Amino acid sequence: MPQRYGIEKTPEGTWDIVDVFTGLPVVEVGVPLIDMPIDEADDLVDLLNCRDREHRGDT
Repeated sequence: MPQRYGIEKTPEGTWDIVDVFTGLPVVEVGVPLIDMPIDEADDLVDLLNCRDREHRGDT
């Protein structure tokens, strides 16, 4: 099954987490997950994809 979340590099050199199905930035608890360093974005996208797989029952 495809992963729901991915990271995209911004022109400024930071990273955004996006929903790959909609192309929109992810917002968690009212906070857009944008303009992050790569290590933070990479960790968060792994957690979001894990949570999504569990939610869908694809563990």
